[in-house]
Amino acid sequence: MNLSKYAKSVCFFASLTLLSANQAFAFTLTRRIRVPDWMDPYMAMFLVGTFFGYLGLLVTKPRGVPVNQLSRIKTSPLVNFLRIFALTMLMMFMAMLFVGMALRRHSEFLSN
Repeated sequence: MNLSKYAKSVCFFASLTLLSANQAFAFTLTRRIRVPDWMDPYMAMFLVGTFFGYLGLLVTKPRGVPVNQLSRIKTSPLVNFLRIFALTMLMMFMAMLFVGMALRRHSEFLSN
């Protein structure tokens, strides 16, 4: 198994994700929900992680079990990992969203 090939791929994908966001992609939903521009690559990384974790969870979960019931049944370690991974990525995204909004408000307050 050539791990350096996979490590190079992961590093290449991570660098493209981090360097691809610029001011044109600034995360602004409304006037109240906006984060500083430098947080955009990190927000995108957590959203992509959440998407792939949830997609993997949908593929690997037992048939006939809703996603919100997975914590109540015994499942494989892969399903548990993907469930915890997707939840962690979503929580980190939400935490960065709220911290980013606070930082933006703080900088607007200091500039006035």
